Amino acid sequence: MEPKKKEPVDAIKSFIDVIQTAFTAAWKAVLLLGGLILVAYCYFESIVPEGLSLGDAFFLASAAFSFTCIALIGIGFGAFSALWALKLVVVANNFRLKRRGEPPAASLHRAVDNGSTVFMSSVVALAFASTLIFLRDQSPDARMHATLLLFAAAGAIAGILLLIVPTKAQRPGIRLTVSFLAMTLFGLLVATRPALLNLAMVNLGVRSAPGQVVVFSDAEHTQLAAIATARGVKVQFCKLPTTDKWGTRDARAVWHGAGGSSYIRLFDETNGSRDVLVRANRADVEVIRGERTGFNCAPKVAAAPLGKSS
Repeated sequence: MEPKKKEPVDAIKSFIDVIQTAFTAAWKAVLLLGGLILVAYCYFESIVPEGLSLGDAFFLASAAFSFTCIALIGIGFGAFSALWALKLVVVANNFRLKRRGEPPAASLHRAVDNGSTVFMSSVVALAFASTLIFLRDQSPDARMHATLLLFAAAGAIAGILLLIVPTKAQRPGIRLTVSFLAMTLFGLLVATRPALLNLAMVNLGVRSAPGQVVVFSDAEHTQLAAIATARGVKVQFCKLPTTDKWGTRDARAVWHGAGGSSYIRLFDETNGSRDVLVRANRADVEVIRGERTGFNCAPKVAAAPLGKSS
């Protein structure tokens, strides 16, 4: 009777050990992702953060957590939408082997290998494809198409590694699989440059969202306007009433709130694909966050022709 009594206790201890191991691995993954996010984001935006303090480590950990959550959800949808294609490949390959008199080589994981799941996967894939076709980016740095392509590609690779179960060959170790997925994800980030990093930084508050107003001091506005003019980028700055500050919606704070400096990207109001990156004093930059702000520049009045008076 004693061995039977110990079985539930051993099972509980084993379950607790698995949870502890999972939390330890997850924390290491978050730290690793935090470093990768910082390196990738700074590389894509061509910035070098300076004056970072120990308190700024919270921003990096938050960015890693935000990125991880968004990436896991997106890649999960990508893997689910590719499930029907994986099933088709497995069935076709097993049919080919059967005609040659050989046993089946692989199958889908039993948790997803059923008709209703595969059918729902095809529906999700159709919705995914429709979104790719009809989605239009609302701002030059949105790149939502690249984000969806990242989810689709990473999801398909994750499905191949995790959902296809070989019948004979031994599955590689979990560390090798996770390492390969991490390298693949980082490679896809470099190849597609999606808005996923931007979205994580917006959620963190380091980056301003499209449409938000960026406010500058009078001295900083003078410097930014001169740089924009020298680079041929047309940016409309408007003076805030009863203040000595200037605001614009044609700018994006790509790094603000962490470190000693802010980095501002000025977009051309007539051609959003043209922009210039400028480093600014953090104290002279402020972001007005919110979906509906009452900031609107007054319409430009055309100059009267020479020789005529109004």
